[in-house]
Amino acid sequence: MIFNQKIRCTMKSKLVILLVLFSTSIFAQDFFQGTIITQRYDTISNVKIKKISEGRSLLHISYIDNKGNTQNPAINTIKSYSRGEDNFIRIFHNGEMILVKQVVKGTNLNLYARRINGGDTYFIEKVFDELIKVPSMKGKFRKVIGNFLSDYPTVSAKIKEKKLTDIKEIVHICNKGETL
Repeated sequence: MIFNQKIRCTMKSKLVILLVLFSTSIFAQDFFQGTIITQRYDTISNVKIKKISEGRSLLHISYIDNKGNTQNPAINTIKSYSRGEDNFIRIFHNGEMILVKQVVKGTNLNLYARRINGGDTYFIEKVFDELIKVPSMKGKFRKVIGNFLSDYPTVSAKIKEKKLTDIKEIVHICNKGETL
């Protein structure tokens, strides 16, 4: 009888410990080293930026400053920020500045994504030149991206022939040079 009570107490204490560990891991927040550049070009270095979903990362930012204080600046005051391996920057599109995630930073082309309502919208930019929104409709994609990348005739032709359809692959090929 005493042996059974000890086993139950031991099992209960193990269960309590497991529940505590599990709930702390669920509620633990991930912070990554980062740098923030404000709209006034002030640089805030070596801060811990809270990891949140990609969609929310375009709308909110929370970080712990060097003094250990949590800061929540308005996202419209941020020009760009890096959080671990992720980079978020402001681009000018259709008359407004929008925050996007940098997917590819290349020598010839950059690719950005903006996750809204569970879907990704991509933007492609010729470095130091034109930026366009990548069409999601296949027919329009072939025409618009094929024409946009006319400086890469082989790639452009493959896009129009439906042989290249993945925007990330297309950007990588153009950044390497045309080796198809």
